[in-house]
Amino acid sequence: MKKYIYTIALAISLIGLSSCEGFLDVNDNPNQAVSSTPDLVIAAALNNTAARLAHHEIGAFWVGQWSPTGSVSGFNEQKTYDITTNFLNGTWIGIYDNLEDYLYVEQNAANRKSLSGIAKVMKAYNYQLLVDMYNNVPYSDALKGTASIRPQYDEGQVIYDDLITVLDDAIVDLTVPVSGDNPSAGSADIYFGGNITKWRKFANTLKLRILLRQINVAGKENYIKEQIAKIAAEGSGFLGADENVLSNPGYTKSSGKMNQFYEAYGFTAADKKAGNRDFYCYSKFFVDNMKSTNDMARLARLATTATAAPYTGQYRGPEFGEGNDDYLATKVSLFGPAIADPPKALGGTNDNGYARSMVVMTSAESFFLQAEAVQRGYLSGDAKTLFESGITESFKLLGVTDASTAASDYYNQSISNVSWNSSSDKIEAIVYQKWVALTSYNGFEAWCEYRRTGVPDVPLSTRAIGIQQPVRILYPASEYSTNAANVKEQGAISQFTSKIFWIK
Repeated sequence: MKKYIYTIALAISLIGLSSCEGFLDVNDNPNQAVSSTPDLVIAAALNNTAARLAHHEIGAFWVGQWSPTGSVSGFNEQKTYDITTNFLNGTWIGIYDNLEDYLYVEQNAANRKSLSGIAKVMKAYNYQLLVDMYNNVPYSDALKGTASIRPQYDEGQVIYDDLITVLDDAIVDLTVPVSGDNPSAGSADIYFGGNITKWRKFANTLKLRILLRQINVAGKENYIKEQIAKIAAEGSGFLGADENVLSNPGYTKSSGKMNQFYEAYGFTAADKKAGNRDFYCYSKFFVDNMKSTNDMARLARLATTATAAPYTGQYRGPEFGEGNDDYLATKVSLFGPAIADPPKALGGTNDNGYARSMVVMTSAESFFLQAEAVQRGYLSGDAKTLFESGITESFKLLGVTDASTAASDYYNQSISNVSWNSSSDKIEAIVYQKWVALTSYNGFEAWCEYRRTGVPDVPLSTRAIGIQQPVRILYPASEYSTNAANVKEQGAISQFTSKIFWIK
């Protein structure tokens, strides 16, 4: 596919807009390089996957976490939900480009199961993203070059089922001991440094995410139970305490080589505000939720306080859709010290925010997935302990002082969706806490969970064109121009009514 679409700009990220230009183009195309190796390609591919996650503003906007400030105009499609096939065109192209890199590794790793296993895990990770955005997409007929220049589409459900098989195969590869014939991925693995045990845990956690996403699909309950039982029997377990999936290729204080979130929404290598620094803030809905549950320790790490009168020192944000002068960047809560801390020259406390690792998946999410599986009777364990562990991991990742104690003080309040015992709907409590923990790390995943469960009760944009939020992204214009017959077979697509297969 890439040979026919690669000339289209790849400047738009997973859930991003033009703000991510420069972050996806972090390396030359490894598949067309004169000389390359699977080690070089896997490092670049892993970096590109993480880079896209820096720009997940659509999920963060539509799930009530973020909002544009009053210091920027535009964002009309996001605020009105009146999107077109030109909206996020580069997302589709960028993910398939990334998938070609993982396919290259898989096909050229020879007997190096340590590399082919990683490539398969990331194949599943990326294809789930595509299904969760578009539903039916090219899969079995994709990535074949001239053998299939107009690939047919597979149903989202069929792809999901096959991704479980892909992850099973990945775990088999990753079970092969590292040896002279199967050397470690080593430093080429910028997530786990060649630790294949952690890759198996990542694979199992990703499987659990894929399975639980389907709880509303008729006839899938027994399948979900059986597959989760297989995960438990495999024995590697899930991502545990302090086992966040972090990407760090060795960020340096140089343009295009820093933590991608920091460089897009924080500060430049010259210690100036990034172009987007004043354009994004936390929404009123998010700030109000944090305040009402006394979640101030995490809020202080996620957000800044307003610096201009009459709101100096306050945490505040606009209703999504609003953007007048009352919500200028100086009057709202921008991205705070845990994710975009300013350098000392701009009033911060350190000069190494650029070097912070990008987060691909959190251990907090892993614990919340396990808690839900236990609560639904799919997995053995203590749902309350897992729920509280997820909260603790969130506090730790954000760098809250004395995180375990602060988390305990928080979840022992008698507040619904905060205290396990005080929450009458345990699933709602789990998903709510996942929503908080995913904030500014993976807004797209939070949006998926909202579409699956309806949690939290996110208000419509004040500029919405109708009475509901979008449930998907439209197929890109590039597909209608280069693969018209196959995309048109998917029928007339509406962002409001053409649901992803797992949505109720």
